Amino acid sequence: MKELLKDYDKKKVEIFINYLPELENETDKTGKLRNWWFSKVSKEEFANAFKKVANEGLFIDGDTVTLNYRKKLVITYDYHAYQNKVNVAYPETIFDFGLVYLGDKYSFTKESGKVIYNHEISDPFNSSREIIGAYGVIKNKKGEFLETINLDDIKKMRKSSLMGYIWDNWLDRMILKSVIKRICKIHFKDEVKGLEDVDNEEYDMDLLDLEDGIETKIKEATTLDDLSKIYKEDVLKSKNKKTLLTKLTARKKEIQEDNLKVDNEAFKKELEKNSINHEDFYKCFDIPKNLKVILENKDTLLANWTLIKANNIDDVAKFLNETNIDLFTIKYEDLAKSCSDYNLLKG
Repeated sequence: MKELLKDYDKKKVEIFINYLPELENETDKTGKLRNWWFSKVSKEEFANAFKKVANEGLFIDGDTVTLNYRKKLVITYDYHAYQNKVNVAYPETIFDFGLVYLGDKYSFTKESGKVIYNHEISDPFNSSREIIGAYGVIKNKKGEFLETINLDDIKKMRKSSLMGYIWDNWLDRMILKSVIKRICKIHFKDEVKGLEDVDNEEYDMDLLDLEDGIETKIKEATTLDDLSKIYKEDVLKSKNKKTLLTKLTARKKEIQEDNLKVDNEAFKKELEKNSINHEDFYKCFDIPKNLKVILENKDTLLANWTLIKANNIDDVAKFLNETNIDLFTIKYEDLAKSCSDYNLLKG
């Protein structure tokens, strides 16, 4: 990675490199790897993401700028990144952003270009307070600016996001980011255009109208049968069938990937019972790309393994690549004959 980023600030590159193993090994509350996709991304793709952010005068630090995955590697900017970007052009800028809770007292006015506002927080240590909106104020030599968002705005932004789990886990930060993004987009469009273009990849404006009850059921589904039941019950009720199908498909993929991980662990234990080193076994295959196919054809593969392990593993892998033999389905007898013809078997 250092070689790929040798032309960039060494300290920032070092911070980025230290962030990657943290990203790879991050787990959820149950101990499962949160970023299962990490192994799918090449070093070049990670390096390109760093370069893309560097072009904006920022860098991926694992805090203000992070990485996620949605069919491809996705860069995520938090609200500090927007502040930092505006500060590059206007270093004297004063920012003030806040969440407004039910029971707070507040007032916002603008007189002769000057923003005048007041926010009295009624119960700051009550963790169950209900958020009703947010505001953002920016003051610099360009002027003084004020923007607010209400509950309807927040609901639309949350529904249109393709990164729902971030909203679920960091609601307050995502609301602050939303109001900061709005004020920067309106008043500092040239400065934050690059960030906004990347950020907008996380949103799909066609996903605005899925009813809350249906969305909750999809998130809580744990089996494919659950999803099938939701489809049958709600496809005619929902006002936005495209959204329903999109979210059902996304949840289906998540469930299948979770099941695949469970099946893979069980298969590794099965290999151990047969005194087979799973690392050697997987060396002949493209893991995790072909994991699903491997698990579906494991009985055939186990039967062929005796033949495979009698030969050099690297030779077998080369042989499979050059002959295009489908090791997932080929019978033992046919594999033995093919290997013999290829001069891999002796005697």
